[in-house]
Amino acid sequence: MVRQATRFALDSCLMAPLRRASTVCVIREYDGVEVLMVRRPFTAGFMPGVWVFPGGAVDADDADAPPSFGGNRPGSDWRVAALRELIEETGLWLTMNGTESAPLTEDAFGAVESSEFTLDPEALIYFSNWITPAVFPIRFDTRFFLAEVDADAEASVDGCELIDLDWVSPREALAREEREEWEIAFPTRKTLHVLASEHTASALVDRLRAIGSVPPLEPRLLVGEDSAEILMPDDEGFDEAGLAQDDPTILQRLSDVVTEGGRVPAELRFRP
Repeated sequence: MVRQATRFALDSCLMAPLRRASTVCVIREYDGVEVLMVRRPFTAGFMPGVWVFPGGAVDADDADAPPSFGGNRPGSDWRVAALRELIEETGLWLTMNGTESAPLTEDAFGAVESSEFTLDPEALIYFSNWITPAVFPIRFDTRFFLAEVDADAEASVDGCELIDLDWVSPREALAREEREEWEIAFPTRKTLHVLASEHTASALVDRLRAIGSVPPLEPRLLVGEDSAEILMPDDEGFDEAGLAQDDPTILQRLSDVVTEGGRVPAELRFRP
């Protein structure tokens, strides 16, 4: 895989504010579990060329979504954002009548309001919550949802905001990253392992729907001489990384790793 030229912005050593976001892992039963993955354009300022799940930031309008989006409930804007982003990015509508495929020709709220459909927020299974490490310059508090669609559901991308899509088994997605054919972000990788834990879509739905509380996951960044990595609490070096988060030189050291062509997580890939 050819890696794009990247930079690291050292605008501030202050902790970046958290922005809420929703991500949707769309799965289908097709000779086992397949998940829909989409690719960000190489021209993107943040994570260029990286393969991700559909999703995006929670907007202010999501809290006042029309009834056709199943909104107006405490915390419903996370689900509204997930439903809206899925329509905007892939043309997939999760409705009370099942999955519909219709690329947008207007804004998502207007399109749904003028249609015969009502979206189904309960089609989204909330199963994971990732918080970007404190030292990152762009941070998200992201809720991950699972949604199962029919095997013949047709997704599409616009070629601008997203440039490609693929229905792929979670194990194959992980293998493509291992072969350096794909680049994926840390939470995406961890989530793919979760999606690969069951052999059928129905079994995966049943297991994730049975989850009770969803604790937030906030990994840490560890910067070495020629690489940087993200660590979870059970990883070796996690405690050491905790002390390093307060090191005022951490961002400069990270910038040096990028400048020297060292390996850094996909979340730290930027373009000028």
